[in-house]
Amino acid sequence: MTTFALSQQWVSKATMSEDLDVSVAGAAPIPAPTRDELQTVLDELSRSETVREMSRRKWIQPAATPLKNRVTERSDALLKFLVSQRTVAPAYTMFKGRRPSAKQTLLDDFATRVWVSHLTQRAHECSMATRFQPSSIDRHFLLSLAQLSTRTDGPARALEAVREIGICVILESSLPGMSVDGASFHVVEVPPVVALTARHDRLDNFWFTLFHELGHIALHLSDPSDDIFVDAEEESAGDEVEAEAEANAFAKDGLIPRDVWLRSDAYRSGSEASVMGLARQLTIHPAIVAGRIRYERRDFRIFNNLIGRGQVREVIFGV
Repeated sequence: MTTFALSQQWVSKATMSEDLDVSVAGAAPIPAPTRDELQTVLDELSRSETVREMSRRKWIQPAATPLKNRVTERSDALLKFLVSQRTVAPAYTMFKGRRPSAKQTLLDDFATRVWVSHLTQRAHECSMATRFQPSSIDRHFLLSLAQLSTRTDGPARALEAVREIGICVILESSLPGMSVDGASFHVVEVPPVVALTARHDRLDNFWFTLFHELGHIALHLSDPSDDIFVDAEEESAGDEVEAEAEANAFAKDGLIPRDVWLRSDAYRSGSEASVMGLARQLTIHPAIVAGRIRYERRDFRIFNNLIGRGQVREVIFGV
């Protein structure tokens, strides 16, 4: 794919608009393209599986015309989508484990931005029976949430428990080209939002991502903000920013209390027997313990039989 960054100048150049530019994740200070250059890249994007999937999900609706081919129709619809997002696009995006980078390809950046824009639209449709109170995410709530992991339908029960305290939960599969597990934000006039993709379809990833996003709500988004956290599980913790380190610590301690973890055989030896023992002690699923050891040791070859592969998407998506 072309490696242009989808910078703010693009929309202004294409529309000749005098309005403020659209904020774009990963924007880079590059020269604005010509209209022909923009059209070329829009056409290239429109041939991608990402934009085909957008069309299948009805996020864009190309108008069938006798004089245009499907690529051109998707390209036109895509430009309209980009321009229309100026009223709903979040102002800032933070990627877990790494900072927004101009090295992202256009497709990576674009797919994530489109997904986030769709979430913000869906968030305005959330109708909650309970008004969110930051104090709701307390130690007792996190403990009861973690213990739901032992149930076969634990992920679905956990998401319902999160909704019951006034947080909007959005389940939206990622688009082709994305590497995102979840997101959290709290914009004006909507409740705080936790969004999950379940792209890995593993219990260890599901529980850590859910608690990580709750960490952002509790620590960084208790009040409405322009910030949005878009998170991906990374095998490297390099260039981790402070807010992400805080959400990671919140998730780890919420699932396995720190003092219990540091005294455990699972922490010291990391054997399968110690994983099962700590899970029984805390009444949590072994996948949570196994996933923590895999991540802290940066060894993703171990405990493949314990991390709950294929046990999430069917439960929460029904597929």
